[in-house]
Parts: sequence; C-alpha cells; structure tokens
Amino acid sequence: MQITESTIADLKITDRIRWSKSGDQRGPVLVLFVGIHGNEPAGLKAIENLSKQIDESATPFRGSVYAISGNLQAINLGLRYLDTDLNRLWELYNTSEDFSQMNGQDWPAEYDESLDIKKAIDAIVEKHSQQADDFIFADLHTTSSESCAFILLNDTLANRGLARKFPVPQILGIEENIHGTLLSYINNLGYKAIGFEAGAHQNEASVERSEAFLWLLLHNTGALKLAREKINEYKKKLGAHPGVPDTYYEIKFHQFVNDPQDFDMLSGFENFDLMEKDTPLAYYKGELIKAPVSGRIFMPLYQKKGHDGFLIIREVSEIWLRLSAYLRKSFVHKYLKYLPGVTPADNRGFEVNLRIARFLVEDIFHLLGYRVTKKDENTLICYRR
Repeated sequence: MQITESTIADLKITDRIRWSKSGDQRGPVLVLFVGIHGNEPAGLKAIENLSKQIDESATPFRGSVYAISGNLQAINLGLRYLDTDLNRLWELYNTSEDFSQMNGQDWPAEYDESLDIKKAIDAIVEKHSQQADDFIFADLHTTSSESCAFILLNDTLANRGLARKFPVPQILGIEENIHGTLLSYINNLGYKAIGFEAGAHQNEASVERSEAFLWLLLHNTGALKLAREKINEYKKKLGAHPGVPDTYYEIKFHQFVNDPQDFDMLSGFENFDLMEKDTPLAYYKGELIKAPVSGRIFMPLYQKKGHDGFLIIREVSEIWLRLSAYLRKSFVHKYLKYLPGVTPADNRGFEVNLRIARFLVEDIFHLLGYRVTKKDENTLICYRR
C-alpha cells in the first residue's frame, strides 16, 4: 500500500510504514529506514523483534517512532535492487538527471519507491511539526563482507553529537564519496541522520546488533528509558572488534567501479582490516588494483551489484575534531571569500580554483564543515553542511 493523501493526517500501518508507536507528542520523532537494499534483512528482523517487545510492554513512551520499509519489490525478491540503487538517487531530484523527465513506464522501479518513501517522510514531518522536540532519522544496513558494527554520517556537529553516543567506529563525510544517499537527502532537509551498519548480510549477529542499536537509539533520544544493566548489555553487543578503535575515521580513497560484473575483490578482506600501500586488493576489468595509500580497508565489495569497489579510511585525530567543532561556530567563514582562488558560489558555498589555491584546500574546508566535491579537474565546490 502506498502513502496517499488520505493517509497524511492519520498515518497507518502499511507495507511502507511497517510499524509505529506514539506517546507524549512533545517528544522526539524517530524515523527508521530498513530494507533500502532488499538483500539486507537484518534491519527488517530487528524491527520485528523490537516492535513486538515494545507493543507487548507497558514501558512509558515519549514522542513517536516510525519504521519505513525501503525497496519493497527488492525485499520480496531478496535482491539489492531491481534497476538502480535506491540509495544513490536521492540527490537527483530537480536536476537534469531527475527520472521524472522520463516516461513513467521507462524510469527505474526504484524511482517509484523513492517517491513513495518521500511521501511518507513528508507526511510524518507534517503531522508532528507543531509539537515534536526533534526529528531524528536512522538508516539500517549490512555489508557484503564480515564486519563489526559502525556508523556512517555526513559530518555535521549535530550528527556527530548523535552518533558519538554509540560505542562503534564513526565514518565521517561519506556523502563526498558515495553520492545520492538517503542520509544526504535528510540532512539537506535540515534534520539529523545517521546510518548504522550492523555487519554481514546473513549473519545472525547483524540482527542482534541492529536490535541493540535501535534500543539505544530510543534511549539516547529520550523516547524511552532503559535500565543501566540493559544499556550495558546493548553496548556490549555493539562493541567493536578489539583491533578496531572506537573513534572517528575519514575516507582517503574510493575505488568506484562502473561495471560491478567486471570487479573481483580478492578474498579474505574484512571491514577495517589494516593494510599497507601497494597491497593487492582486487581485479577490475582484468587489471590488478593495489592500495594507493596505507590505511584500513572499508566496505570491500563481495557482490555483483553496487559501484563502490572498496574504500580506504584512516583515523581522525581528537585535536582535529575539537578544532573543527570550535571553528565551525566561529566568524572565520565570512573571510573565506578573500582567500586566493576562492569565489563565493551562493550564500553557503564557494568555488575553489585549484590552479591558484593549491595547498590543503580540502583539509581546510573540511575543518570548517564544508562538503567538498569536484566540479572539474581544476575546480572544487565547497558547500557548507
């Protein structure tokens, strides 16, 4: 069942909204996405377990929570997607690549899914905008390789504050390397949004970690209160591998692949494995790919759908994090337009000519909270998150 005009005022349980719970309307509104990729069942199972326990208990509840199903057709088939990745098209709205410019029968199945999810989001915001304390979004996923749990976030101070309450690694600035995600769409609406990755697709531990994350999210946002022993139990379930520090990481390299059928990751790599520069990692179109930098392997692709072959990440220093938090609230932003090669693009962004501004451009703008993307070989677009 799709979200229609008749369901705006009174949001009901449908295939799209698979569970909801409300208490004091002055509390937070949590929106949980599960099954954005249809071959990732852990989040779906975790929601089933969580909803049953909450619905059968008398636990006082504050605010509202909604669980939204993602790619319904792909979920039913157990596929990542049918025509295109549902988690890569959210920044195409109102651009030259917007699928609405195509005939409705020709656009990908995932575009219809995205429009229905968007209607659900709009309906929830409309219903609660007058009373809710806060809107918080979380997107639950799993990976094709073995992994500890971790959190992905667009690097805003609000997202950092939410994500840091969980005892797992935090990956900053994912939106600069993986474009069109649902998280980026939500952040651009002005709301907090984090992605939770629980582990391998079919691992039962991924269900347990997803459920633990959901309980802690409800507790950390004030929707309900957990006993101290329960908090410790769920944190223990989330705990990272001993060899993976519970800290922030940034992406240093992204191996994009146009045709995943021609990409073969070498066996044996798990998320966060340490590796040195020049380590053989994969074959793409018959050519060996070696690590261009040292770091930790991140999200190696062990399936034939998806365009992100692997990423390499490194830890971010605590000094950098504190300095960036301070500078983002400071007056320095208004002086950026005076730097060599920097031109204001609009009221929140700049274009940077790399033929003039050659040193530490990305580092400086990241420090100040800007998303940095390439316009062309010699131009960066820096947009304040």
